[in-house]
Amino acid sequence: MADKYATFNADGTLNLRLIKGLHVIPDGATQVSEELWQRLINETDGVWTLVSDGTITKGPLPVVEPDYAVIERQWRDGEIGSSKWLRERHRDQLDLSLPTTLNAVQFTELLDYLQLLRDWPQSRKFPNPEHRPVAPAWLADQRTSTA
Repeated sequence: MADKYATFNADGTLNLRLIKGLHVIPDGATQVSEELWQRLINETDGVWTLVSDGTITKGPLPVVEPDYAVIERQWRDGEIGSSKWLRERHRDQLDLSLPTTLNAVQFTELLDYLQLLRDWPQSRKFPNPEHRPVAPAWLADQRTSTA
């Protein structure tokens, strides 16, 4: 055996890899061979586990399903955030009696789009990205111009 150790979480999964003399070796650490040590540090394509009989095995990584509702809410929040400044600029221009950058139809379309975005999570078709609210065609040009 080498002067190499591993510690494991309460569920048996690998926590730390330690070298005696370089690290403080805690009580309960498991001493591992040089061959296993090399595998523990190089083979990251699975989950290393300490089994009840004291053996250390590598199992497959867990399958993680994306949370589409979270993804869609993040998209929606980004869309609202990247569009609100247009609404604010238009209102400021009106308050200052300045010519507005958006015409009345565009402003209404913008407000409608923002409302659709707010309502998106309550839609029957949420979180399917194929059914996202569609931005007015002119909006992309406004986003690329200076706010």
